[in-house]
Amino acid sequence: IKSSQYYICGFYRSSGFCKLDDFLDYFTECMSKLKGKKVIWIGDINVDQNKINDLDYKKLDSTLKAFNMVQTIQNYTRVAKRGDKFTYSTIDVIITNCYGDFDSSSVLPEKLGDHFSIKCELQFKVELPPKFEKLSIHDYSNSNIKAFQTYLANVNLKPLFECNQVNNALSILDTHLNKFHDHFFPLKTIKKHECFIYKPSQESLDAIKFKKKLHRKFKAKLKKVNESNCGSCNVCNHCMNAHLAWDEYRKQRNLTNKITKNNKRENLVNDLKSKSARNDLKGIWKSL
Repeated sequence: IKSSQYYICGFYRSSGFCKLDDFLDYFTECMSKLKGKKVIWIGDINVDQNKINDLDYKKLDSTLKAFNMVQTIQNYTRVAKRGDKFTYSTIDVIITNCYGDFDSSSVLPEKLGDHFSIKCELQFKVELPPKFEKLSIHDYSNSNIKAFQTYLANVNLKPLFECNQVNNALSILDTHLNKFHDHFFPLKTIKKHECFIYKPSQESLDAIKFKKKLHRKFKAKLKKVNESNCGSCNVCNHCMNAHLAWDEYRKQRNLTNKITKNNKRENLVNDLKSKSARNDLKGIWKSL
């Protein structure tokens, strides 16, 4: 779990195909690589935790103590019928080195075959990703554009035109315009919706605009239906016009979705081609 730095391993050790010594060697190798990390092992180890004098239990317990780990399940997790008798064992385990982070660790009443389910609850919060990604863009509102145009109309550029050094004049003009560009068009933070299209094509923009127009038309027709008090009879002119407006909007909506998907696909392909041309492997993986 990346947001909380827990490493969780689900496992099953078959007593017939995996010797305990082999499993403990693998367990030791994994824990050596995860040194200093919070680790939780959940699974069926096929070593009864109630038989504390058994050799397999002692081997497992010795290995766990070497990594400061504990087994948290105490009740039996398997009920097996052998002849007329029932046997009770604790072979499904939760092993961890961060037991202090546990709220609880228990056996559930739900069964899968002859095994009971087990669970643990941890004290941590998962950070949910924001619904909208934030972007910083220049504020090119109409009022800002008009203010910048007024400034350009009144600014005195005569000293620049009288300058003999063309490169110096060009550099000063460029610096001057950049400075006042940032002044008249300051950065603002906006929220980018998940449907945001980077570099939309003109076809996409026209399709979206027409879709919104048809949606407004449908809303207007639906309002007339509600005002007519016909009870959505589906027979009168108002209802028929509303149905026709909805069909037009629905077709345009589906067409717009298709166009925007193709637009996004083309943008991604072009982005990958440009990054591949300059051998930008990091940028390629970021796009993917």
